[in-house]
Amino acid sequence: MKILRGLEEAGQARLRAPVVTLGVFDGVHLGHRLLLDHVVRRARDAGKDAVVVTFAQHPRAVLRGEVPMWITSLDHRIRLFSALGMSAALVLEFDASLQVCEAEEFAERVFGRALRASHVVLGYNNRFGRGGKGDLSTLLRIGPGLGFSASQVDEVRVGERPVSSTVIREAILAGELERASLLLGRPFSVLGTVVHGDQLGRKLGFPTANLDLHHEVRPPRGVYGAEVSVLGSRYWALVNVGVRPTVGVPSEGSTSNAWVARDRHDRIEVFLLDFSGDLYGADLEVFFLYKLRDERKFAGLAELTEQIERDLAAFRDRQTSIR
Repeated sequence: MKILRGLEEAGQARLRAPVVTLGVFDGVHLGHRLLLDHVVRRARDAGKDAVVVTFAQHPRAVLRGEVPMWITSLDHRIRLFSALGMSAALVLEFDASLQVCEAEEFAERVFGRALRASHVVLGYNNRFGRGGKGDLSTLLRIGPGLGFSASQVDEVRVGERPVSSTVIREAILAGELERASLLLGRPFSVLGTVVHGDQLGRKLGFPTANLDLHHEVRPPRGVYGAEVSVLGSRYWALVNVGVRPTVGVPSEGSTSNAWVARDRHDRIEVFLLDFSGDLYGADLEVFFLYKLRDERKFAGLAELTEQIERDLAAFRDRQTSIR
């Protein structure tokens, strides 16, 4: 899949009369997948390219000054777009100039001049341009003059509510991982880059990979069974989400034995089963399977090590029984 950064690259890409869709696509959830699948099928049937237009920043960061936690960061979304069969992804910077771009101008610049789209497909509630004034009726009105037709897909509901990134984010934060996976249409996962830690896990005999999630949302604190995709292979893994209360560091200036978390934000630490090697700088996609237990503080490192061994045994037993 081609990654196009900005309109200039899009204009030079020599795409084949693309079928195009537009959106943030946070989560690339069940509703998004229906839309993207529709675009891919329509493009393939006509021998054209399927193109998704998305944004590097969440529009709410510019429109409202909010920086919401992503369900899927840009790199994660691109990986999922590729897996769904998209030919190209056009990544736009949602900045102040794009914020004030009128709907007709946006459509002309993006769908018309840059991509030379033959057809544009919108989600059921998709709006674009200044003040969100652009919609399907806008494209039906101006599209013929720009060389493209337009259509819209219906909403997707699970139960009584439409599938949405907001509902999925709420489910993840509440630890309702089965519900999140149902709404996503795929197992809930996070994508992170392995960064250097303090190597305490290695000293305990359980070397862990510390993940930078690039502002992706994570489930509640605890120890989870997971499957991890890295370097073209898959491994079972134990994942700890939390503040590591047993091995925290003394608070600055403290004269007591009180312990606090090293970081303000929860850590994501991954112990890959049956793996050896250097993972620093690698991207890991972690698929959360189920929660084994809550995070808690132990009396010392020896007790913590014993608990990790029990966690590992419980996870292996459960996976064996599933097979």
